[in-house]
Amino acid sequence: MYRRNILHSLTRALADTRVVLLNGARQVGKTTLVTQVLDRMDLPYHYASADDTGLRGAGWIEAQWGDARALATHRVGDT
Repeated sequence: MYRRNILHSLTRALADTRVVLLNGARQVGKTTLVTQVLDRMDLPYHYASADDTGLRGAGWIEAQWGDARALATHRVGDT
């Protein structure tokens, strides 16, 4: 599978901060890139796609944050 040059930059960004927003044009490989980065890192993660604009709103965003916080809290409690 093709590995993009930005793979290392995104990996470093995730090591430095808990939240990273990756945006770009449709069909350029964003999901593939995220999958490759997450496969390399030993971190809990929550992936959510906001492609379906009809279903997204403040409640959806809050639910995604809640899911991510639960994973992070669980991870901290395990160590």
